[in-house]
Amino acid sequence: MQIKEGDIISLAADAVYYSGKEMPDWVRQERWYLKSVSGDRAVLGKNVDGRYEINSPVHVRYLLAEKTEDACADAVSDRGVELIARYEGCRLEAYLCPAGVWTIGYGHTAGVVKGQTLPSKEAAKALLKEDLKKYGGYVNECVQKGLISFSLNQNQFDALTSFCYNCGNGSLRKLVTGRSAGEIADKLLLYNKGGGKVLPGLTRRREEERALFLS
Repeated sequence: MQIKEGDIISLAADAVYYSGKEMPDWVRQERWYLKSVSGDRAVLGKNVDGRYEINSPVHVRYLLAEKTEDACADAVSDRGVELIARYEGCRLEAYLCPAGVWTIGYGHTAGVVKGQTLPSKEAAKALLKEDLKKYGGYVNECVQKGLISFSLNQNQFDALTSFCYNCGNGSLRKLVTGRSAGEIADKLLLYNKGGGKVLPGLTRRREEERALFLS
């Protein structure tokens, strides 16, 4: 498997630094986001949970890339749907959102009219899954246009779709463009404000999306 910037990698048990210097066991035992690759020289960046950043070069022969799947899929996983549903909340009768748009279920707006109702939360969730195809499409578009330069696994796709559903396509493009996976994970946490104020609900959502992105 070709190793490239942004991949999540593990290190071989006998790995040493590019200079030949001995590598601590804890470094070999962590999973890392690859910061850059040039020929046979790769630079580690942050570890997956974001606690460490060492920027140390390693020979590529010591790197073991984790297999990931490209986003190019329509469906958010059940785990992703549940995360989004939990933070969106569900209302079975149409209501006017703060922007003055008739809304129902888990934030569904297309074709909604005053007085409209849904029979159950299951029906609302079915609408949500249909809506998420559009927002997942925005994530795929970022991959296809090269705004996201690394392969996405399902959890990363779900987290970015949740973010896009909440913040919009413009914010998604701003979040991901030219950034590594580790940088995207960190910048996610900055989108926690409404009206210029930090909102606890958005803070929790961004933290959970980041945790999903990194898992």
